[in-house]
Amino acid sequence: MADENDMNEIDENTDQSAAGSGFVINVNQIQSIDIPHQFNRVKTDNGWIINMLEPGRITINFLTSMRKLESALVAGDSLERDGDDLFILRSESADTYRSQRATSTLARTREELLATPSSDE
Repeated sequence: MADENDMNEIDENTDQSAAGSGFVINVNQIQSIDIPHQFNRVKTDNGWIINMLEPGRITINFLTSMRKLESALVAGDSLERDGDDLFILRSESADTYRSQRATSTLARTREELLATPSSDE
């Protein structure tokens, strides 16, 4: 019985955010975040919230091994820092963002490849 009461207290006192999908990163592993499109930032007691104002890709550069993470975001998505955690909250399900990946040269048609100027010219 005591455990159930403790659980109810925790549920009532925790902040909740709703998102269609997202992921969490330890802030101590991040070197920089590149956001090449319009956003706004709001300070909070334990960090900040960045709200995306237009769609685009963000790049998170990590401290170790020159790793980076690229993610497509749309207007209304947010990055929330809460202490040592960075939450990437997407307003849509993960399937929606798969269609926003950049096409590589391997995925282009023969006509598209012939139309692009080569670097030799």
